[in-house]
Amino acid sequence: MITDVDYVVVAYASVAMTGIDRSAAPESLGSGAPDPVPALLLGRLAVDRGYAGLGIGTALAAHVLATAVELNEKAACRAVVVSALNATALAWWERLGFHPFDPADADQLDLYVLTAEIEATLRKAR
Repeated sequence: MITDVDYVVVAYASVAMTGIDRSAAPESLGSGAPDPVPALLLGRLAVDRGYAGLGIGTALAAHVLATAVELNEKAACRAVVVSALNATALAWWERLGFHPFDPADADQLDLYVLTAEIEATLRKAR
């Protein structure tokens, strides 16, 4: 959670552990992984419209990704997954290095980034 000087929330993210059915996972995600594939679900990420465009959302996403890397050092966390709100949000997540679960489905809003790819993703976000 990020607040302004008056302690009003201007951005937040919520995360939870999840498992992805290996039979439904893309090969890069499921190959060699346990079933279900352990992942971190970024359930919500929001920024107050008055603070949009300042990089707060990107910084918050980078924090969640760094948390996933730390988590993977202590327990299994193969990827971070997110469901984009719409096509605009989908494009934003893809710029951060996320991949659609099914690239052939134009309506697919579920994305993932492998924990092993996060370091490169964080460099792009800076």
